[in-house]
Formats: sequence, structure tokens, C-alpha cells
Amino acid sequence: MLISLHHLLFVLLPAALAVRMLLKTRPSALDMAHGITRFCLGFGKWVLLVDPLWHLAAMVFRGGPESLSGSVAWMGFLAQLLSLHFAFTSAGDLLAGLGEMFGFKVADSVQEALTLRRFTQGKWLRLIALLLVATVVAVLAQTASFGDTWQHLQAMFVAPAKTTATVFQQERVWTDFNALTLFGAFMCLIALPHSRDFLREPAPWKAVICLVIFTLAVAMLWAHAAPMS
Repeated sequence: MLISLHHLLFVLLPAALAVRMLLKTRPSALDMAHGITRFCLGFGKWVLLVDPLWHLAAMVFRGGPESLSGSVAWMGFLAQLLSLHFAFTSAGDLLAGLGEMFGFKVADSVQEALTLRRFTQGKWLRLIALLLVATVVAVLAQTASFGDTWQHLQAMFVAPAKTTATVFQQERVWTDFNALTLFGAFMCLIALPHSRDFLREPAPWKAVICLVIFTLAVAMLWAHAAPMS
């Protein structure tokens, strides 16, 4: 997956942009700048939040109910919920950003569908309810068992007895900055505005923030990429 992201970012995207500019009229400078910042924001969210949160959820739910503790079950469920939320918003950012970079506008209805706004109308309670349903479905897909899914959900409220497996899994989950990533994602969820609203009024400091996020994401990609033999 990391190699494919490298190819997308450093090979396919520049080549596609070059071909696009040769075949059609170049987009306006303002549209291009807005598209680049939106793309950088979406790419950064995907690499810095979606990937590690999904990995954390997979580590929890594929470990089986016998390795669960109460805190591990909660961390896995929240990681799955937050990764789904940011996956939807990142997809909307990437598509809208690429659209402006290539000279076409992605319809607002498509962006709202990708970011779930079309189904929640921006209401927090509706968003959380939809994400809860989607998270349970995702947990079921990860465990591939109704029984295991039920035991995972039950462990969030009734802590299982401690065993060697639960202690080992708890140590794995609480290391490697997982708790910090989860906390950061939760703060982004409740404190940050929607990307389209944030970038509606152009400002240099907003572009700087998006480029910093993009730079951190690229650094993380290179740091986690397997060395080529």
C-alpha cells in the first residue's frame, strides 16, 4: 500500500497533471492553488489518521475476543469509527482537490455524499448515529463472525477476565503512539471545521497549514516504506 501511495504521489499525479495541461487550457491560478491545498489536506488526513487508525482497529478486532480487555475493546471501536469518518472526509478532499487541479469542479452534492453531509445535514447526532452503524458493520467485516462481533461489543461494557493474551494485547495497543493518534483524531473530529468551509476563504496561513500537514504525511510515508533491496 505504501509503494502504491508513493507511485500515486510522485509518479502518476505529476504525469497526469502534465498531460492535462498539454491537452486543455490550464486552470486559473486561484483554482489550482485551492485544489493543491485541498488535496494536501486530504492526503495528509489519510496518511496521518486513516491509515494508523485502521491499523489499530485491525490489530484489535483480528486478535480475537480472547485477547480483549475493556480498554482495548474501546480503543479498537473508537479507532474504527474515527478511521471511517476521516476516510470519508479525506476521499471528499482528494476528489475535490484533484478536480480543481485538473480544471473541473466536483459537484457539491458529490462532495456532501462523500463526506456524509448529504445524509446527516451537518447534524452531529445524525453523524454519530451513522458512524456507529457503519462501525458495527466494519467490525463485523473485520471479525467475519457475528459471535466475535457481539463479544467485542460486549467487552466494551463488561470487562473480560484478565489472561496472558489480554495483557499482551493491551501492551501492543497502548504502545507505538496509538493512544496519541486516537486522541489527536478525536480532537480533530470535534474541533476542526469541514475542509470545504475551512478553505472557502483563501488565506496564506491556511495554505501553510495544509502544506505542513502534507509534508508530515510524506515524511511518515518515507519513514514507514520498506527499504528496496
